[in-house]
Amino acid sequence: MVLEGIAVGIIAGIVVGTFRWLLTIAEQMRRRLVIYAGSGIEGVMVTFLLLMIIAVLVALLLRFEPEIGGSGIPQIEGEMKGQIDQNWARVLIGKLAGCVLAISGGLALGREGPSIQIGAMLGKGFARTRHTVLTEERMLITAGAGAGLSAAFGAPLAGALFGLEELHKNFSAGVLITTLSASVASDFVTANILGVVPVFNFDIEYRIPLKLYWAVLTLGIILGLLGALYNKTIDFMQNLFQKIKIPEMRIGIMFLTSFALIFIFPLALGSGSNLVTEVSAGRMTLIGILILFLVKYLFSTASFGSGAPGGIFLPLLVLGALIGGMYCRILGVTFGLDQKYITAFVLMAMTGYFSAIVRAPVTGIILLTEMTGNFYSLLAMSLTSLIAYVIADLLGAQPIYDQLLRKRMGKSQSVENISIDESGKRRADEDKKVIITTDVILGSYMAGKTISKINLPHGCLVVSINRGGEEIIPGGMTVIEAGDVLEILCKNSDIAEADRRMLVRCRTLMK
Repeated sequence: MVLEGIAVGIIAGIVVGTFRWLLTIAEQMRRRLVIYAGSGIEGVMVTFLLLMIIAVLVALLLRFEPEIGGSGIPQIEGEMKGQIDQNWARVLIGKLAGCVLAISGGLALGREGPSIQIGAMLGKGFARTRHTVLTEERMLITAGAGAGLSAAFGAPLAGALFGLEELHKNFSAGVLITTLSASVASDFVTANILGVVPVFNFDIEYRIPLKLYWAVLTLGIILGLLGALYNKTIDFMQNLFQKIKIPEMRIGIMFLTSFALIFIFPLALGSGSNLVTEVSAGRMTLIGILILFLVKYLFSTASFGSGAPGGIFLPLLVLGALIGGMYCRILGVTFGLDQKYITAFVLMAMTGYFSAIVRAPVTGIILLTEMTGNFYSLLAMSLTSLIAYVIADLLGAQPIYDQLLRKRMGKSQSVENISIDESGKRRADEDKKVIITTDVILGSYMAGKTISKINLPHGCLVVSINRGGEEIIPGGMTVIEAGDVLEILCKNSDIAEADRRMLVRCRTLMK
């Protein structure tokens, strides 16, 4: 699996690195188009025509392969739960072309979610061409997803942790080693062979002193509140665009908005990765950051809500940076805070906002730490992320990718309904067997209970218990202990239900 992970990582590094290079060219062309649009009536007409052509092409690609819509991370999570079976080749082609077109047209979407989906589909394609078993395929999908994130951000550790924290939601040594192998190989290819640098990279010269940690605590609370609001806004935008019955009109509306912003507020166009450097360097005023945040917030959530191919990963980090910049400026006005700390507050806000929205705090902390190479702010980043996470959780906000997956599958759909294709026949992959793992935490229902009490879906079976490095082949009266890792054999169609039951019985504290 290590060798296969390396192979997937190399392939993902080449493809995602090329994808980023194409996006760089597309963004350069968009900047030139913005300048050309202001040259006169001819420029206005040509710009309008080009954006409408791009809108039509994006709409056609969505008809060609609907799974390319959005960031792609919910689709990967659905794949891991056995709810979705993506055509890896069609998704790969459609996502590459669709995302390049959408971002070149100015939509405020990110490239990192698509990079994760592209990497995952490369992992799936690698597994399918080698005719691997489904358990191995799922590991290679995870490895490819981690490699995609690593190639996008230059952060191999964050790529490996993303696979555990977001896709599997539990620790597995096999998944960790395979995904880490792919992430390291991918980062090596993009950085040392293709020469692609991270999306943004800045140093923190001044870390937050302990006497200012009250400001860190307050920032965490604010980020938790704003993170919960962001998730609700995404849901609102999706519901709003769903009222437009013709999908092509949804895409067309967003490109018309992009056309208007070329003349009104061009800074809001695109993912906005360059804005992080501007804010962290202290080059923007409080009013300027506030206006930019409001416009960017509405445009980015609407861009995603339209269903266009592109992610929210990078846009939400940019919004977090703007929040950090505003917060530091406000502290400067009200309490006379030295603005030399603005970069540190930008970094903390990016991490905390990510934690509140995605609910993957460890991934966020490691990601931003790897990108900056600065460990001095680790305590402040961790504290901000923890508080933001707790506040968003107390408000009842769902993790954004879980929310998107549930919305995509439909609240009324059961696992059985999802497993039926358009012809009414069951998918061939539905009855394939797969092994999933789950931890048993201290204080959960199953800690101290026999396996006979586990209540798995019919046909699922606990085949192994890993206890302190020792493998136990269980029977019905085997007692499960806290700290055990259970290996469960089940059908592909039962993954989601088995995982849901294990979350309740093995990974949740009893009240």
